[in-house]
Amino acid sequence: MSRTKIILGLVISAIVIGFSFIWFGVFNVAANVEHWTISTKFFELVRVRSINARAGNMTVPDLSDKARIKRGAANYAAMCSQCHLAPGADTSELYEGLNPRPPVLYKYDKFTDKPSEKFWVIKNGIRMTGMPGWGSNNSDEQIWDMIALISALKEMTPKQYLQLVESGEHTHMKGGHDDDAKPHDDSSSMKQGDHNEKSDSKKPGHTKTQKKPAHKNDGYKH
Repeated sequence: MSRTKIILGLVISAIVIGFSFIWFGVFNVAANVEHWTISTKFFELVRVRSINARAGNMTVPDLSDKARIKRGAANYAAMCSQCHLAPGADTSELYEGLNPRPPVLYKYDKFTDKPSEKFWVIKNGIRMTGMPGWGSNNSDEQIWDMIALISALKEMTPKQYLQLVESGEHTHMKGGHDDDAKPHDDSSSMKQGDHNEKSDSKKPGHTKTQKKPAHKNDGYKH
């Protein structure tokens, strides 16, 4: 048998095996099932190299600027804390349900130490991880504000974090409603990840549960 026939046979076999692997649902896509070790390492390598190739070099502003950190706090609380948690919050429903688990940014940052790569990830997101791209509704400056806050989280107590969140306003760009796309303040409707009402707890990531309506004394038994 010639070498050409052998190679052709191997190629056809690989195609058949690959098609069968997909068609018969061998790979389990459930979020509550861990990846195989080999696929985890493969996906991590793809992610690292993809981000590194695209982040490039950019001018990094002063991330220790207290005003910038303060501006980033309320946006982080509204958009990031449910997945990446915050000082005083050890877990959340979203965090527990995601696979892979998001990095807990106030404890450690396992995906990159480069501010430029953090910026790229926050602006563009990462496919099939649950990480959205925030660049469509946030300016570059607002993204840098969140990165400044993230850089300061490790040295922050829960009390200090909450004070920053409560002293700021959640803002985002209107995303096409106005030509100038000025930051839009919707802090009245979003605080600490609660979109519709004020939280009944000061703990980060806590969402208020709806109170049962009080029974009226209408003469009937309930």
